[in-house]
Amino acid sequence: MADLSINSVLVSAVKGDALNQDFDVSKAYEHLKTLASMRRLPGTPGEREARSYILRVCREMGLETVEEEFCYSRKPLTLFLPLICFGLGTISLCGSILFKLFTPWMIVPGFMLLFFIYMGFKWASAFEYFARKGGSEKSANIIAVAKSKKSVGSVMVSAHYDSKSQLMPVALRAALFVVGFISALLFSLALVIIGFLGASGRNITINIPYFAVSLVPAICFFVLVFNFTSNKSTGALDNASGEAVILEVGRVLSDSPLENLDLIIASFGCEEVGLVGSIKYLIAHEEELKKSPFFMLNFDMPFSPDGKLYLNTGFEIPPRRTSSKLNELARSVAGKMGISFHNLFMPVGAAADHMPWVKHFFEATGFVSPTTYVHSRRDSISKINTDALEKIGKITLGILRELDGGYSEGQE
Repeated sequence: MADLSINSVLVSAVKGDALNQDFDVSKAYEHLKTLASMRRLPGTPGEREARSYILRVCREMGLETVEEEFCYSRKPLTLFLPLICFGLGTISLCGSILFKLFTPWMIVPGFMLLFFIYMGFKWASAFEYFARKGGSEKSANIIAVAKSKKSVGSVMVSAHYDSKSQLMPVALRAALFVVGFISALLFSLALVIIGFLGASGRNITINIPYFAVSLVPAICFFVLVFNFTSNKSTGALDNASGEAVILEVGRVLSDSPLENLDLIIASFGCEEVGLVGSIKYLIAHEEELKKSPFFMLNFDMPFSPDGKLYLNTGFEIPPRRTSSKLNELARSVAGKMGISFHNLFMPVGAAADHMPWVKHFFEATGFVSPTTYVHSRRDSISKINTDALEKIGKITLGILRELDGGYSEGQE
C-alpha cells in the first residue's frame, strides 16, 4: 500500500462548507428509522428484510451492487463463548478450593488460568478461526461501489446491519468481563506464588475472607454463562445508525464521485455472531485490495445518545492500534468543524468489524461509541441523537474528500 502522509492529505484549499454541505441528515434518519423497524438477529426474517432493503437502496442510487453470500455458524456465540466462561469459572473455583486447603497443587489451576487469560486477550483471533470454518447457515454482505474518475485506489465505509439482544445489560456484561479477567489474573499469580511457597515448606493460613475474595473470578465467569442471546432489540444505535451514515454517504458520492479513490460501501452481515461478514469479505478480497492503496472507515454505533463522538484507537492486550493516519485525519477534519473526538480503547469483551483488517495490516479505524443501551429493548429510535448523526456524516464526507484530494496517482 502507498504511504500517505497526513500533511499531503490535508488540502487547505477545500473550505469547511464544501466538505459537509451535501450530507442530508433527514435522508440518513429515514434509513435508520426503516432499519430500526426490523429486529435483525442473524437467521431471522428481519435480517433478510434489512438485507433486501439495503440492496434495493444501493441499486436505486445507481451504484454497482452485489450480494456476496457466505456460510456461518451461531455456535461461537451460543455454545463456544458460554463454554469458555464455564471453563474459566470451573478452573477458578478449583483454584479457590485448593487455595483454601493450602496445597501446592494450587499451582496447576494458577498456570491454567494464566494460559487461558492470555488466550482470552487474543479473542479476535478466535473470530477469524470460526469465520473461516463457516457453517450450515447462510447470510450475505451487500457491497456497493461508487467508481472514481481515475480508480487509483479505494476507500471503504462499512457498517453491520444485523442486531441482537442479550439477557444482561451491556454495562453489567462489560463489568463482569473486566472484573473477571483482572481478578482472575491477580488470583492466578497468587496461586502460583503461594503454591511455590507452600512447596518450599512455608505455612500460610488461608482465612475465610481471603477465600471469599478468591471466589470473585469464578462468580463473574459463571454469571456470564447465562447471558443468553435473543432478538428483542430494534438495534437503532447498534447498528442502524452506522448503516444510515454509509448509505447517505454513498448517495452523496454516487452523485459526485471522488477523483482518485473508488468508494466501497460495505454492509456486513453477522457481526453479532463473531464479525463473520467482515472477515469473509477480508479473506475473499485481501490480495486484490493490497495491490493498490486502500483505507477502511468502520461505523459501529458512531455516536452516543448524548451526542459524543468516539474513535476506537486500540484493542486487545497488548494493544493493537488502529490507523494513526486515519485517526489523525478524522480529528483534523472534525476540528475544522469545531467538533472533537474521544478516544476509546477496547481491551476485552467487545469487538467491531474493522479489527480483523487492522490485524491484517490495512489502514483501518472504527467510529465506535460506548453506551449501556445496546443489545436490549432500550436501543430504540428514541435514543438517536440526530445532531450527532449529522456531525459524523459531515465529518465522514470531509475525511473521504481530503483523502481523495491529497492522493495523487503514482505517489509512494
